[in-house]
Amino acid sequence: MEAGYTVVKRNTITYKWQIQEINSIIDTSNTSEINIILKSSKFSTRAKIKDFWKLRVRFSGTKSKDKDDVGLFLTSLNGNREVKTEYSLFILNNEKKQVNKNKLVKTFGTDNNWGILPFITKEDLLEKEDELLPDDILTIGIELTVFDDSVVISTNVPFDESKASMAHDYEDLYESKLGSDIELIVQEKKFQAHKLVLMVRSPVFRAMLTTDMKDNREKTITIKDMNSEVFKKTLEFIYTDKVDDLDNVAEELFQAADEYQIHTLKEICTKSLCKSVTIDNASRLLVLAYLHNAKEMLEYVSNFIVINAVHVVKTEEYKMMIESHPSLGFILFAKFAASFDN
Repeated sequence: MEAGYTVVKRNTITYKWQIQEINSIIDTSNTSEINIILKSSKFSTRAKIKDFWKLRVRFSGTKSKDKDDVGLFLTSLNGNREVKTEYSLFILNNEKKQVNKNKLVKTFGTDNNWGILPFITKEDLLEKEDELLPDDILTIGIELTVFDDSVVISTNVPFDESKASMAHDYEDLYESKLGSDIELIVQEKKFQAHKLVLMVRSPVFRAMLTTDMKDNREKTITIKDMNSEVFKKTLEFIYTDKVDDLDNVAEELFQAADEYQIHTLKEICTKSLCKSVTIDNASRLLVLAYLHNAKEMLEYVSNFIVINAVHVVKTEEYKMMIESHPSLGFILFAKFAASFDN
């Protein structure tokens, strides 16, 4: 049977923008006749069309009929080229939850700005200051999806092919333990596994299982210095390429992934940790990135610290970082100095 189908690829990014000293900006807009316009840095979904965007926030001046309003807009930097999008604008509150969320669908072309006015009022921001403006910082976010041009594909591949996949087969193998030929002991808990799977997925396990060591001959390996629950999730990922409840265990799994050189697990843990950076944990995550040679995470977290330096340096974790890893202080200083050249 011959068939055809249309593919439209979605390219999505979640972008967060912090605006500091927000009370001062609101006060200025309440005495200024003109609107105060702020723009974010440039970002992209990395779609095939090579898209670029900025967020734009408007604090209305005293001569505006909507002088208490704050508007939020997505600005296209793609000229008059037609770009199909859907996006949600929101505020991250003091609990890192998305509030005041609004969804829009827009095809950008001759209109380069599209958003919401009013997105929120200055009065609402100040009344909910503890929730919406922690440390005098307003954090605005967008979940942006850009659609590539549709592609029509024809195929004569039969539709009665097997629905089973390798991923499901390995998941079944992990659950059933059928044919397991190695036992791993972690904190006195025993885990059954398959040598071949471990060797394929981890160079460290490959080295363990191909040397003529006593544990290998006895078909057991004792894993030291690791929590059994963390190892369980590591083993699950080795078989299934999935991690349940990742955000709550990302830090421990990140270290395990680096120790056993499971690169895909390290990558997804890195993304989760970067999303979780706060003023309180930034210094600890910077040390973690440094110790485990995670260059992208090191760059991301150090940029966060430079932007929020006035608050981060007051935390206990920052003081501990400077005492235990003073070289990181020099890295941050160099990055802070370089920011004045931009």
